[in-house]
Amino acid sequence: MRLLKTVQTEELADPVRAKFAMVVPILEATLFSMNRKRAERLGGYEKMTLWDVAREGREGSGDAGICFEWAVHDAIASQHPLIHPLASEVLQDFCGIGGGSSSILFGPEKDGVIPILESVDESLTEDSRVYVGNRGQPPKLKRYIPQIVRAFRRAEARNKLPRSINGLWKADLFVGNKESEKWVGTTVKSNALHLEGAQGLRIGIYPRVTPNESPRFDDDLKLVRLPLPYDGGFMELFYKSFYLVRAFIAADARVPPPVSLPDGEDRFITQELEARREFAVLDVLNVLRDMSQKDLLDVEDVHSVAPSATLSEDEGLQDEPEDPGAEADFVSVTPEASTTE
Repeated sequence: MRLLKTVQTEELADPVRAKFAMVVPILEATLFSMNRKRAERLGGYEKMTLWDVAREGREGSGDAGICFEWAVHDAIASQHPLIHPLASEVLQDFCGIGGGSSSILFGPEKDGVIPILESVDESLTEDSRVYVGNRGQPPKLKRYIPQIVRAFRRAEARNKLPRSINGLWKADLFVGNKESEKWVGTTVKSNALHLEGAQGLRIGIYPRVTPNESPRFDDDLKLVRLPLPYDGGFMELFYKSFYLVRAFIAADARVPPPVSLPDGEDRFITQELEARREFAVLDVLNVLRDMSQKDLLDVEDVHSVAPSATLSEDEGLQDEPEDPGAEADFVSVTPEASTTE
């Protein structure tokens, strides 16, 4: 696997190239939410083609919720101008964390494998803390990560976490600032009605419900609500790109009929995808990054990394045998797949 570092360099301008940029995290989430055993029959995720994804996709795999989580994480991490300033303002005003926002992807979903690739040196250190809004010293986040991922799979493991963070296994992201080493547990929902509070969670991100809705603290949920805008904003771009990808997959990785996808921009994008339907998805994603808006994201190939740990229901976080060719400063955490097919 490759770890890519992306930095926002200019505002969105060309709608076609902007959609190419959004299609990337949506296809990534769709690929990695496929069942692991089904992927292994095809040679693993790195070998799966766009056509394979269309044939192997099942209802619920790569759904809007998973893709939304992935897209929100990617947008904060890459300093998307429609999200990054808002997330940074909420961190400052409601959590007392200044210096700008970053994101760590967390929370394996469904029965597939969603890799969590993060730099330990750059994102989490022994002094990184998770701020939960209570008095007292904030817990050290890195120390509790193994327990949190075990709690995701096993209910009995949740009671072993400190009371202040015993609901942190529900987090989808950790949003915070790398320089100050301060982070907050964040839940991301594609439907505002599905927001739930829990011990350790501080922020809830969701699509805006009313036109004038702004960030606020919800006394009932004990969460800071962070609504994302439509009206030519991030949510509109996300949903247009999401339905474009779903229509393409439903059409067996070919250009959908006009009744399914009447927009000329969308049909152009699916034509480019169809031309690459028999190529590996991960290779196609690299091409799509080049085809997205020039200079929108500055993408740096930081390192090649191999998985160094797995997450299983029975044993929690387990180190893999050391690979002399892997970069020691990076970890890849992946949940073991469900036995259901």
